[in-house]
Amino acid sequence: MLRRRRPLYLVSAGAAALCSSLLLAACGSGEDKPAPRTGEVIRFERANFGDPARGANPYLPIKAGTQWVREGSTIEGDRKVPHQVTTTVTDVYRKIDGVRTVAVLDYEVDAGQISQESLDYMAEDKDANLWYLGGYTEEYEGGRFIGAEDAWLSGVRGAKGGLLVPARPTTRMPQYSVARPDVGEGDVAQVVKLRAHRCVPFKCFDNVLVVREGKKSAPDNEFKYYARGVGQIDNVPRSASHHKDIEQLVNLTELSPKALREAGAEALRLDHHAAKQAPKTFGRFPPATRG
Repeated sequence: MLRRRRPLYLVSAGAAALCSSLLLAACGSGEDKPAPRTGEVIRFERANFGDPARGANPYLPIKAGTQWVREGSTIEGDRKVPHQVTTTVTDVYRKIDGVRTVAVLDYEVDAGQISQESLDYMAEDKDANLWYLGGYTEEYEGGRFIGAEDAWLSGVRGAKGGLLVPARPTTRMPQYSVARPDVGEGDVAQVVKLRAHRCVPFKCFDNVLVVREGKKSAPDNEFKYYARGVGQIDNVPRSASHHKDIEQLVNLTELSPKALREAGAEALRLDHHAAKQAPKTFGRFPPATRG
Protein backbone atom coordinates (compact mmCIF):
# COMPACT_ATOMS: atom_id res chain seq x y z
CA MET A 1 0.00 0.00 0.00
CA LEU A 2 1.35 3.40 -0.96
CA ARG A 3 1.95 6.13 1.54
CA ARG A 4 -0.08 9.24 0.91
CA ARG A 5 2.04 11.79 -0.87
CA ARG A 6 0.94 15.41 -1.02
CA PRO A 7 2.93 17.15 -3.76
CA LEU A 8 4.92 20.18 -2.67
CA TYR A 9 4.16 22.14 -5.82
CA LEU A 10 0.57 23.11 -4.96
CA VAL A 11 0.07 26.87 -4.95
CA SER A 12 -2.40 29.06 -3.12
CA ALA A 13 -5.11 31.16 -4.71
CA GLY A 14 -3.25 34.23 -3.46
CA ALA A 15 -0.61 33.65 -6.13
CA ALA A 16 -3.07 34.46 -8.92
CA ALA A 17 -1.46 37.81 -9.63
CA LEU A 18 1.71 36.04 -10.73
CA CYS A 19 0.07 34.68 -13.86
CA SER A 20 -0.57 37.94 -15.73
CA SER A 21 2.44 37.47 -18.02
CA LEU A 22 1.47 33.86 -18.62
CA LEU A 23 -2.03 34.91 -19.66
CA LEU A 24 -0.69 37.50 -22.08
CA ALA A 25 1.65 34.99 -23.68
CA ALA A 26 -1.02 32.32 -23.97
CA CYS A 27 -3.60 34.62 -25.55
CA GLY A 28 -1.28 35.16 -28.47
CA SER A 29 -0.65 31.48 -29.08
CA GLY A 30 -1.94 29.60 -32.09
CA GLU A 31 -2.45 30.74 -35.66
CA ASP A 32 -5.73 31.81 -37.20
CA LYS A 33 -6.67 29.19 -39.78
CA PRO A 34 -9.96 28.35 -41.46
CA ALA A 35 -12.48 26.60 -39.22
CA PRO A 36 -13.53 23.06 -40.11
CA ARG A 37 -16.24 22.82 -42.73
CA THR A 38 -19.73 21.58 -41.83
CA GLY A 39 -19.58 17.89 -41.02
CA GLU A 40 -15.77 17.73 -41.30
CA VAL A 41 -14.08 15.25 -38.97
CA ILE A 42 -10.62 16.10 -37.59
CA ARG A 43 -8.51 13.02 -38.23
CA PHE A 44 -5.69 11.53 -36.19
CA GLU A 45 -2.53 11.43 -38.34
CA ARG A 46 0.71 10.32 -36.68
CA ALA A 47 2.80 12.22 -39.21
CA ASN A 48 1.08 15.45 -38.14
CA PHE A 49 2.62 15.52 -34.63
CA GLY A 50 5.83 17.06 -33.30
CA ASP A 51 6.36 18.84 -29.98
CA PRO A 52 3.41 17.65 -27.86
CA ALA A 53 3.21 20.76 -25.64
CA ARG A 54 3.83 23.94 -27.62
CA GLY A 55 0.94 25.77 -25.98
CA ALA A 56 -0.53 26.37 -29.44
CA ASN A 57 -4.11 25.21 -28.79
CA PRO A 58 -6.02 28.45 -28.18
CA TYR A 59 -8.49 26.96 -25.67
CA LEU A 60 -6.22 24.63 -23.68
CA PRO A 61 -2.61 25.80 -24.14
CA ILE A 62 -0.45 23.11 -22.57
CA LYS A 63 3.18 23.97 -21.81
CA ALA A 64 5.46 22.39 -19.22
CA GLY A 65 5.06 24.22 -15.92
CA THR A 66 1.55 25.54 -16.44
CA GLN A 67 -0.72 24.82 -13.48
CA TRP A 68 -4.45 25.38 -12.98
CA VAL A 69 -6.30 25.09 -9.66
CA ARG A 70 -10.08 24.65 -9.75
CA GLU A 71 -12.37 24.46 -6.72
CA GLY A 72 -16.01 23.58 -6.14
CA SER A 73 -17.90 20.57 -4.84
CA THR A 74 -18.64 16.91 -5.50
CA ILE A 75 -21.01 14.23 -4.19
CA GLU A 76 -19.59 11.48 -1.97
CA GLY A 77 -22.29 8.96 -1.11
CA ASP A 78 -25.17 11.25 -0.23
CA ARG A 79 -23.02 14.19 0.93
CA LYS A 80 -21.92 17.29 -0.92
CA VAL A 81 -18.28 17.97 -0.02
CA PRO A 82 -15.60 20.52 -1.02
CA HIS A 83 -13.66 19.50 -4.12
CA GLN A 84 -10.33 20.79 -5.47
CA VAL A 85 -8.42 19.77 -8.61
CA THR A 86 -4.85 20.86 -9.33
CA THR A 87 -3.79 20.22 -12.94
CA THR A 88 -0.11 20.52 -13.88
CA VAL A 89 1.58 20.11 -17.25
CA THR A 90 4.80 18.27 -16.39
CA ASP A 91 8.10 17.82 -18.21
CA VAL A 92 7.55 14.05 -18.47
CA TYR A 93 6.98 12.41 -21.85
CA ARG A 94 5.85 9.02 -23.13
CA LYS A 95 5.52 7.71 -26.69
CA ILE A 96 2.02 6.34 -27.30
CA ASP A 97 0.65 4.96 -30.55
CA GLY A 98 3.59 6.43 -32.45
CA VAL A 99 3.15 9.92 -30.95
CA ARG A 100 5.23 11.69 -28.30
CA THR A 101 2.87 12.79 -25.52
CA VAL A 102 3.25 14.92 -22.40
CA ALA A 103 2.03 13.77 -18.97
CA VAL A 104 -0.54 16.08 -17.35
CA LEU A 105 -0.88 15.47 -13.62
CA ASP A 106 -4.22 15.82 -11.80
CA TYR A 107 -4.33 15.88 -8.00
CA GLU A 108 -7.84 15.80 -6.50
CA VAL A 109 -8.79 16.60 -2.91
CA ASP A 110 -12.29 15.95 -1.54
CA ALA A 111 -13.31 17.09 1.94
CA GLY A 112 -9.68 17.89 2.72
CA GLN A 113 -8.22 14.50 1.75
CA ILE A 114 -6.67 13.19 -1.44
CA SER A 115 -9.25 11.21 -3.44
CA GLN A 116 -7.56 10.71 -6.82
CA GLU A 117 -4.25 11.26 -8.53
CA SER A 118 -4.00 10.69 -12.24
CA LEU A 119 -1.97 11.15 -15.40
CA ASP A 120 -3.47 12.17 -18.73
CA TYR A 121 -1.19 11.80 -21.74
CA MET A 122 -1.83 14.56 -24.28
CA ALA A 123 -0.31 15.84 -27.50
CA GLU A 124 -0.88 18.75 -29.86
CA ASP A 125 -0.78 18.09 -33.58
CA LYS A 126 0.79 20.59 -35.96
CA ASP A 127 -2.62 22.20 -36.51
CA ALA A 128 -2.85 22.85 -32.73
CA ASN A 129 -5.62 20.31 -32.12
CA LEU A 130 -5.19 18.72 -28.68
CA TRP A 131 -5.45 14.92 -28.46
CA TYR A 132 -5.94 12.58 -25.50
CA LEU A 133 -3.94 9.37 -25.94
CA GLY A 134 -3.73 7.63 -22.56
CA GLY A 135 -4.51 7.75 -18.88
CA TYR A 136 -3.91 6.24 -15.46
CA THR A 137 -5.83 6.97 -12.24
CA GLU A 138 -5.11 6.01 -8.64
CA GLU A 139 -7.94 6.02 -6.08
CA TYR A 140 -7.51 6.96 -2.41
CA GLU A 141 -9.75 6.58 0.63
CA GLY A 142 -8.93 8.14 3.98
CA GLY A 143 -5.62 9.23 2.49
CA ARG A 144 -4.65 5.63 1.60
CA PHE A 145 -4.17 4.13 -1.83
CA ILE A 146 -6.92 1.58 -2.52
CA GLY A 147 -6.41 0.75 -6.19
CA ALA A 148 -5.95 1.89 -9.77
CA GLU A 149 -8.39 2.25 -12.63
CA ASP A 150 -8.67 3.75 -16.12
CA ALA A 151 -5.23 2.47 -17.14
CA TRP A 152 -5.15 2.73 -20.92
CA LEU A 153 -2.90 3.66 -23.82
CA SER A 154 -4.11 4.34 -27.34
CA GLY A 155 -3.38 1.39 -29.61
CA VAL A 156 -3.11 -1.11 -26.75
CA ARG A 157 -5.73 -3.79 -26.03
CA GLY A 158 -8.43 -2.13 -28.10
CA ALA A 159 -8.02 1.38 -26.65
CA LYS A 160 -8.17 4.36 -28.96
CA GLY A 161 -7.31 7.97 -28.26
CA GLY A 162 -9.37 10.89 -29.43
CA LEU A 163 -9.73 14.62 -29.83
CA LEU A 164 -9.85 16.54 -26.56
CA VAL A 165 -10.03 20.18 -27.70
CA PRO A 166 -10.16 21.24 -31.36
CA ALA A 167 -8.07 24.26 -32.32
CA ARG A 168 -10.76 25.83 -34.48
CA PRO A 169 -14.10 24.59 -33.15
CA THR A 170 -17.45 25.39 -34.67
CA THR A 171 -20.97 24.50 -33.58
CA ARG A 172 -21.37 22.77 -36.96
CA MET A 173 -18.80 20.12 -36.07
CA PRO A 174 -20.22 16.62 -35.60
CA GLN A 175 -19.96 14.92 -32.22
CA TYR A 176 -16.40 13.63 -31.85
CA SER A 177 -14.70 10.87 -29.87
CA VAL A 178 -12.59 12.00 -26.90
CA ALA A 179 -11.27 8.55 -25.98
CA ARG A 180 -12.21 4.89 -26.01
CA PRO A 181 -10.21 3.25 -23.19
CA ASP A 182 -11.27 -0.30 -24.18
CA VAL A 183 -13.35 -2.15 -26.74
CA GLY A 184 -16.58 -0.86 -25.15
CA GLU A 185 -18.16 2.55 -25.51
CA GLY A 186 -16.03 5.63 -25.12
CA ASP A 187 -16.29 9.29 -24.21
CA VAL A 188 -17.68 11.79 -26.70
CA ALA A 189 -17.91 15.57 -26.94
CA GLN A 190 -19.91 18.19 -28.81
CA VAL A 191 -19.23 21.90 -29.28
CA VAL A 192 -22.19 23.72 -27.71
CA LYS A 193 -21.26 27.40 -27.91
CA LEU A 194 -18.50 29.80 -28.94
CA ARG A 195 -17.63 33.26 -27.65
CA ALA A 196 -19.57 32.78 -24.41
CA HIS A 197 -19.10 35.07 -21.41
CA ARG A 198 -18.28 33.27 -18.14
CA CYS A 199 -17.28 34.46 -14.67
CA VAL A 200 -15.42 32.30 -12.14
CA PRO A 201 -13.61 33.27 -8.91
CA PHE A 202 -10.38 33.89 -10.85
CA LYS A 203 -11.94 36.51 -13.19
CA CYS A 204 -14.55 36.98 -15.94
CA PHE A 205 -13.80 35.82 -19.48
CA ASP A 206 -15.11 36.42 -22.98
CA ASN A 207 -14.47 34.15 -26.00
CA VAL A 208 -15.24 31.04 -23.96
CA LEU A 209 -15.73 27.68 -25.69
CA VAL A 210 -18.48 25.48 -24.20
CA VAL A 211 -18.18 21.72 -24.79
CA ARG A 212 -20.54 18.97 -23.66
CA GLU A 213 -18.82 15.71 -22.64
CA GLY A 214 -20.07 12.31 -21.59
CA LYS A 215 -20.33 8.64 -22.48
CA LYS A 216 -21.57 7.74 -25.94
CA SER A 217 -24.73 6.27 -24.39
CA ALA A 218 -25.10 9.22 -21.97
CA PRO A 219 -23.47 12.25 -23.62
CA ASP A 220 -25.03 14.89 -21.36
CA ASN A 221 -22.65 14.41 -18.41
CA GLU A 222 -21.03 17.83 -18.08
CA PHE A 223 -20.37 21.16 -19.72
CA LYS A 224 -16.71 22.21 -19.80
CA TYR A 225 -15.82 25.87 -20.29
CA TYR A 226 -12.52 26.78 -21.95
CA ALA A 227 -11.37 30.41 -21.99
CA ARG A 228 -9.26 31.39 -24.98
CA GLY A 229 -5.60 31.64 -24.01
CA VAL A 230 -6.28 30.28 -20.51
CA GLY A 231 -7.67 26.73 -20.47
CA GLN A 232 -10.53 25.08 -18.58
CA ILE A 233 -12.17 27.57 -16.22
CA ASP A 234 -15.38 25.78 -15.25
CA ASN A 235 -17.07 22.39 -15.10
CA VAL A 236 -20.85 22.17 -14.71
CA PRO A 237 -22.66 18.84 -14.13
CA ARG A 238 -25.53 17.88 -16.39
CA SER A 239 -28.32 15.31 -16.31
CA ALA A 240 -26.09 12.20 -16.71
CA SER A 241 -23.61 13.23 -13.99
CA HIS A 242 -23.38 11.00 -10.89
CA HIS A 243 -20.91 12.95 -8.74
CA LYS A 244 -22.13 16.41 -9.82
CA ASP A 245 -18.59 17.80 -9.94
CA ILE A 246 -18.36 21.59 -9.93
CA GLU A 247 -14.90 22.98 -10.67
CA GLN A 248 -14.19 26.71 -11.10
CA LEU A 249 -10.79 28.24 -11.77
CA VAL A 250 -9.27 29.98 -8.74
CA ASN A 251 -5.62 30.11 -9.79
CA LEU A 252 -3.39 29.90 -12.85
CA THR A 253 0.37 30.09 -12.52
CA GLU A 254 3.68 29.10 -14.07
CA LEU A 255 5.74 26.86 -11.81
CA SER A 256 9.30 27.64 -10.80
CA PRO A 257 11.98 25.23 -12.10
CA LYS A 258 12.13 23.61 -8.64
CA ALA A 259 8.36 23.11 -8.47
CA LEU A 260 8.33 21.73 -12.02
CA ARG A 261 10.99 19.18 -11.06
CA GLU A 262 8.83 18.09 -8.11
CA ALA A 263 5.76 17.77 -10.33
CA GLY A 264 7.79 15.77 -12.84
CA ALA A 265 9.08 13.46 -10.11
CA GLU A 266 5.50 12.75 -9.00
CA ALA A 267 4.43 12.08 -12.60
CA LEU A 268 7.31 9.63 -13.02
CA ARG A 269 6.35 7.88 -9.78
CA LEU A 270 2.79 7.42 -11.01
CA ASP A 271 3.92 6.30 -14.46
CA HIS A 272 6.27 3.70 -12.97
CA HIS A 273 3.57 2.50 -10.58
CA ALA A 274 1.22 2.09 -13.54
CA ALA A 275 3.54 -0.57 -14.93
CA LYS A 276 3.02 -2.59 -11.73
CA GLN A 277 -0.70 -1.98 -11.41
CA ALA A 278 -1.50 -2.45 -15.11
CA PRO A 279 1.34 -4.63 -16.51
CA LYS A 280 -0.63 -5.73 -19.58
CA THR A 281 -0.93 -2.10 -20.65
CA PHE A 282 1.90 0.00 -19.22
CA GLY A 283 4.29 -2.86 -18.46
CA ARG A 284 4.68 -3.72 -22.14
CA PHE A 285 6.52 -0.49 -23.00
CA PRO A 286 9.47 1.59 -21.76
CA PRO A 287 8.53 3.97 -18.94
CA ALA A 288 8.02 7.69 -19.38
CA THR A 289 11.10 9.89 -19.29
CA ARG A 290 12.03 13.42 -18.31
CA GLY A 291 12.56 16.13 -20.91
